[in-house]
This record gives sequence, structure tokens and C-alpha cells, in this order.
Amino acid sequence: MKLRKKTITALSFTLGACVFVSTAFADTLLGSGYDQLKASAKYTAAQMEQGLGNYTIEALYELKDNDQTLIQSSLSKKIDSQKQASENTTVTQNFNGETATSYFYADPKLVISNRGTQDKYYVTEFTDDADRGDINKFTNPFNEKGAPEIEKIVDAVVGNLKDYVQPEERADGGRVYTGSLSEAQVPAVVNAVSSFGIKQMMNERGHMQQQSKLPDIESDVFVKKVVGTAVENKSGILESVTSDVVLSGKDKNGVQHDLTLNVVFKLSNIGTTKITLPDLTGANVEKVTETGGFSSKHVGTYKNNIVMEKDGKFIKIGERTLELNSVDKDKITGKYFETVKPEFAAEYGDQYNFTFEHKPQQSGPNFFTYTNAKGEQENGQLHPSDSGKIYLDLNIKVADDNSYHSHQRPYFDGEFSRVFQE
Repeated sequence: MKLRKKTITALSFTLGACVFVSTAFADTLLGSGYDQLKASAKYTAAQMEQGLGNYTIEALYELKDNDQTLIQSSLSKKIDSQKQASENTTVTQNFNGETATSYFYADPKLVISNRGTQDKYYVTEFTDDADRGDINKFTNPFNEKGAPEIEKIVDAVVGNLKDYVQPEERADGGRVYTGSLSEAQVPAVVNAVSSFGIKQMMNERGHMQQQSKLPDIESDVFVKKVVGTAVENKSGILESVTSDVVLSGKDKNGVQHDLTLNVVFKLSNIGTTKITLPDLTGANVEKVTETGGFSSKHVGTYKNNIVMEKDGKFIKIGERTLELNSVDKDKITGKYFETVKPEFAAEYGDQYNFTFEHKPQQSGPNFFTYTNAKGEQENGQLHPSDSGKIYLDLNIKVADDNSYHSHQRPYFDGEFSRVFQE
């Protein structure tokens, strides 16, 4: 079970902006200590994957538009590598002040979740000897496919800005890296990269913009300010990282927007973190099968609208249809197709139409294979959302056994609602 996908999509944008901006720009704060900090980050990630045993991660992400909060999300995650267990709580607040709290516990034999939208805990028990511990591990991002190439690009973009601020030694033997860049200190190449990157993210997440009230910035995009601090302990582990990045730009009406991204990360309770099985006595509990939470009640037809923005208005140009034909203990079968009005077909592009057979696995990500409009094999993923809803991911690219990412097409919306016969 997972967070609501609308929340995940909005948070993914925030995290995506964080990765894009922090990786390309926050490192520029760190002066001649750039290489030292990078080495510390790599060492910390390696220890989190293998070495620390157990620890707690706390993170806060907040995105503002002209001082108005668009989305804020906090995460507290406990990991015990030895027991192969994890527990995390996520609290997300959107632009209108609505708050959702999600809980998730997992060990090799049990998964417990509460999505935050219902007063119910979903419990999945695994009765065989399958080892599911890998899903609870931290994965070192520096070992991901393509990471060395990305690092080289970041190094090139940062350039001689590495020399802006020197790291300071702490009295206890660690280091503190602090610094800031003003608008005048940001070189043209950084602004050019940021302008392109932000525009691409805006274009690819049109639906999310509707949900989060994210402004549609079109011109004069530049990095206005970057401030950051990183604290390293005497063992070479990064205990905390904070950064504020301000991106400025104008929307299609010429209105100026300052998008402020605040990120806080803390690593604590190393060796003393304890994960306990939650007590569900008296709670509303629903046991789900190993088919990813699906059961026979999910058999049926689900739809959503294909929406395009044109001439300053949102218009419906077609529909997506998802059919679940059967849900057995070890297999889910279904069909997916899109219908687009003829006058928008050329602009929309390829329309997907395929059948699929999904055999959920007890360990690792659960994907099914389908054939796209070009006859190519791609991966997809299904899971239940709120009552009467299903979320579908398509265009998933699998890097290896532990990592994957999704490249959604323009106008795509993955949340489908059940079609009921009146």
C-alpha cells in the first residue's frame, strides 16, 4: 500500500526540483570544500546502505510560490538493516491546507500500512520463505546506473564556483559547510540550465500543476538565491543538510513568481533506532492478499478524462479506460486503451491499446509487461488507490533489480475511478 498518488506526484515534483536544483546549484555553496563534501556524501550513502545497522532519517520538503505554501511534506523513516525492517510516517499538506498522514511498516514476513485517507490498516502476511528484506534497504544513489555521468555534468556546471566558501572545522572533529550565492554570483550557464530544466519539469507535469496550483512559468527563469548548510560528524557521516533555493520567473501573463524550495535532511539515532511491530488491537484492519492488495472486488471498468490546456482553458479531448477482467491469487488480467477525438489525435500522438497479465511477486517491485503503440515492450505497475480507484503507472524504465523510474507521456493521469452502472 502507498500514499495517494496525487500526493506522490506533487511530492515527486518537489523532490525532482530538489534533485535538479540542489545537485546543480547547492554544491556551488560549498567552496573549496566541494570535493570534501562530495566524498562525505558518498561515504554517508555507502554506510546507510551497508554499515550503520540501524538509524532514523527525517526529511522536510516545502515548496512556496511568493511565500504561499504549495506543498509541504515531512518524512520520518526508521531502518534496521539487520532485522530487515523499516517503518515510516509521512505527513503531507497541500496548497489549501489539507493534511494527510500515511504510515508504513515492513519486515520480511509482514507489511502494514495506513494510507491516511481512511481509518483502516491494511495488512499483508507472507507465509512462505521468500526473502523480502531488500525492499526495506536504503539504496545508494551513487551506485545507480548513470550516476557517474551525472556527477561529471554537475562538476562541469559547478566549475570554479567550488572556491566560494571554505569548510570550517568543528571542535569535536567534524566539519560544517556553509555558504550562499546571490543572483549576481550565479553564472549564465547555471541560469541557462535551470531555465531549461524548470520548463521541462513544468511541461511534463501539467496535471500536477492543476492539483498543486503551481504557476506556469514561461520566461525569464533564473536562480535568484541559494543558501545551504551541511554538518559532518567526526566519523565522516553527514548528520544534517539544509538548503533554500529561490527560482524566479514570469508566467504567461507576465506576473513575477519566486519559487522557494526548502529542504531539510537529518540522520540520527545511529545504532539506537528501535522498530517495533505496531499494536493493532481494536483497530479497523483489512487483510489483503499477496496480489498487491487486489481482490475480486476490484474486477470492473475504470476511467478518467484526457485533458488538454488550450487557449487558456482546460478541455476534454478523450478518455482512458482500464479494465480489470480477473483477480486470482497469483494473477491479474486486464486491458487498457485510449480514445481521443479525431481533431486532437495528431497533437496527442500515439494512443495506447493493450491487454496485460500481471503476476505479482512477493519481493521487489511489481511490474507487468505490455506492448506500446510502436510495438515496443514496456513495463507498467498497478496498485489500489482510494475506494473505487486504481492507480496505473506506464512507461517504467527498469535500471536494475533495485531501481526504476517512470517517464510519463504528456497529459497522462494515472488515477482511474470505477464506472458504476446506475
